[in-house]
Amino acid sequence: MSYTLLAVDDDPVQLEIIGAACSSIEQTEITFLRAETLTGGIEICDTRSVDLILIDHFLPDGTGMDLVDHMHALNPETPVIVITAHESVGDAVEFLRHGADDYLVKPLKGSDIQRVILRSLQRSQELREGNAMSDVVTAEQDGNLLLNSLSDKMRSVLSVLGRSSTGTANVLIEGESGTGKEVLARAMHRAGPRKDGPFVVVNCAALPESLIEAELFGAKKGAFTGATADREGRFQAADGGTLFIDEVGEIPLSMQVKLLRALQFKQVEPVGSNTSVSFDARIVAATNRSLKDMVDSQEFREDLYYRLRVIGIQVPPLRERKEDIPLLLDSFLQRFAQSNGKVIEGVSQEARQCFMRYHYPGNIRELENTIESVVVLARGTIIRLGDLPQHLQFESELSAAGCIDDETQCDEGNSLLDARLRAFERELVREALEKAEGNQSEAARLLGIGERRFRSRLERLGLRAPGAQ
Repeated sequence: MSYTLLAVDDDPVQLEIIGAACSSIEQTEITFLRAETLTGGIEICDTRSVDLILIDHFLPDGTGMDLVDHMHALNPETPVIVITAHESVGDAVEFLRHGADDYLVKPLKGSDIQRVILRSLQRSQELREGNAMSDVVTAEQDGNLLLNSLSDKMRSVLSVLGRSSTGTANVLIEGESGTGKEVLARAMHRAGPRKDGPFVVVNCAALPESLIEAELFGAKKGAFTGATADREGRFQAADGGTLFIDEVGEIPLSMQVKLLRALQFKQVEPVGSNTSVSFDARIVAATNRSLKDMVDSQEFREDLYYRLRVIGIQVPPLRERKEDIPLLLDSFLQRFAQSNGKVIEGVSQEARQCFMRYHYPGNIRELENTIESVVVLARGTIIRLGDLPQHLQFESELSAAGCIDDETQCDEGNSLLDARLRAFERELVREALEKAEGNQSEAARLLGIGERRFRSRLERLGLRAPGAQ
């Protein structure tokens, strides 16, 4: 691909170094523009389309941050890299907080310049493709939550999704249960040329083995007991659109060869018929199992695996994209507060930290269900730590102590026992407060401790009496 890069520096030697680094990048054509003042750089940005900017932090007529502000107003998708003479953590944080995408430290090295340039261009491209995907699912609530992602891993997924949506190649989406594989498949369908056609779903895990063939390929009247009429299969129903085969790893070996033949020849043979029926549907399959491991253990046909996985998409679990949790949390809170007629003004810092520390084995689906429960059972307008399910608080304690499970050690100064005791103590205190209807003196009496000691424990455990704001 071809890109335009602008370098702004009052030192001609630095500009030469950057220009040489750009010209030596293989397989990427870069048009190199240069300016020695902030004013000159702004003039180029206002008159030319620029894909990436490298700018010195200090210039005769301003700073690199001034150009960052200008570009964010002009085109926020254009990445800006700030060049500084001092490697300071504080400066780096300030650059990134101010909106810069990255920074380089003098003296500049050609390899560092190339690495940062390629990384920034890739991120910019993925962001554009991800934004393009989000535009096509504005009417799909869950889709918006997935596609307005902040994490690099999810943006990479959306980039592949956006590029593959316009084609017809088979797609295999792999990821744990609850990660939103069907939402992504629907988004791909809506972004593609078959968006006006049907989107047909078949869940192989929900079908008995004896019915999978009839469900997929159809059946003729009298083909088996209960077949009182001709039945159209899912492949035929998806003609002109997309067939989403969920949990494809659950298809038995005896059926896999027939599925392979259907994909290969774009024809199916209904049960009880000797005549093949053609179909024209894009195939998107999904699984929460590793099909590659199943191939190695001879549970899944290798030829079918590669036929399904012309394009492969691996959806990261929620625990690997925790920067997206605040977005999901606030969106789910708003939705369930509205649907349940509740007033929820926000989430306390302690409760938000607990949500962030939990590992979510059920992924987005678990987070969604948890928030719905929390909203329904909330005692006040602020979601507090005591409103969260006990298992969430317990796992959060283990995470805070550096403990993952019984087989691992905790961080120095903590222990698995300490974490469990703290979680148990919190639950005892919370139950006492509930029984005492928020009266701290009564709760202290129920626990057999002094009120002053009880209040100290409340503060240490991050708890508040019910109704406290």
